[in-house]
Amino acid sequence: MDTLKVDAHRRRLEDRSDPQHFAAIEGESDYLTVMNLLFRSISQVLAERCSLTTLQYRMLLRLLSAPDNTMRTTDLAENLRVCASTVSATVPKLVEDRFVVRSEDPGDMRVVSLTLTKAGLAEIDEADFHVGAFLQSYWRNLSSEQLEAAFASSTNAVTLHNATRIENGTFRLDTAFFDTVMISRTLTSAKLAGYGLNTSMYRILVALRVLGLGTTASQVAKYLFLKSSDVTAPLKTLERKGLISKERNAENRRTKSLGLTQAGWDLVEELAPVVYDALVDTCHSNEEAVRIHLQAAREVVARERGAAVFS
Repeated sequence: MDTLKVDAHRRRLEDRSDPQHFAAIEGESDYLTVMNLLFRSISQVLAERCSLTTLQYRMLLRLLSAPDNTMRTTDLAENLRVCASTVSATVPKLVEDRFVVRSEDPGDMRVVSLTLTKAGLAEIDEADFHVGAFLQSYWRNLSSEQLEAAFASSTNAVTLHNATRIENGTFRLDTAFFDTVMISRTLTSAKLAGYGLNTSMYRILVALRVLGLGTTASQVAKYLFLKSSDVTAPLKTLERKGLISKERNAENRRTKSLGLTQAGWDLVEELAPVVYDALVDTCHSNEEAVRIHLQAAREVVARERGAAVFS
């Protein structure tokens, strides 16, 4: 990460006295919200149209770009930044659907390779069509400046993280954009894991930082575009960790008001720059590009609150 290029925005997140500090935290929240909305929408498209998960689609894409359309499962796991066991658990379904062929190294049965089949190629074409159609509808919500920045950052991201897909001498921007969303989510999760949190927990903490004392669970869910059931378990974990407090609402005893404890408040302040680093590490964008990304996220979230962007 080139810290000289990103220090200005990061300083806003670090300095509580900065006039733009609260807006910077709110902007980061909106960025994470857009990443989650994109992931959720693409996951739904792949599940409904192709019976694929995002991980299965990414595995097929890596095999497509690999020499001889073949990779070892350990190399796939390393490239995708997931556990080898996660990849191994995904393989049987891909083999069953005849999208890949599984082979073992005669000299070491623990070494397993996957090779993309013609059926796998056809499945990629099908997934490309549906994911591409969704992304085209999403991109219409971006300005030309925002779209240009998104494409440039996506190209950087897939190059940095060995996820390039080149056809006819040019990058496939749709799958590059998709992979960038996935890479950003993975890097954010990795940063937060070191603090005993997952992304859902952090987003809830930030939502409570933004919404303030007296917020209800349903208000948190609405702010984050989640179902109430999606925030129930994370809220219990955060309360158990001493990061949030709950009180009976004086006006409605059936409702509990939520708020950050001092420990929760301090953790949000500590983690805001750390999570921002994951954004930068995704594509090594310069400060101007980051500004454009964050502004795009604010605008997309504002539109989503008024009328559905993600339908």
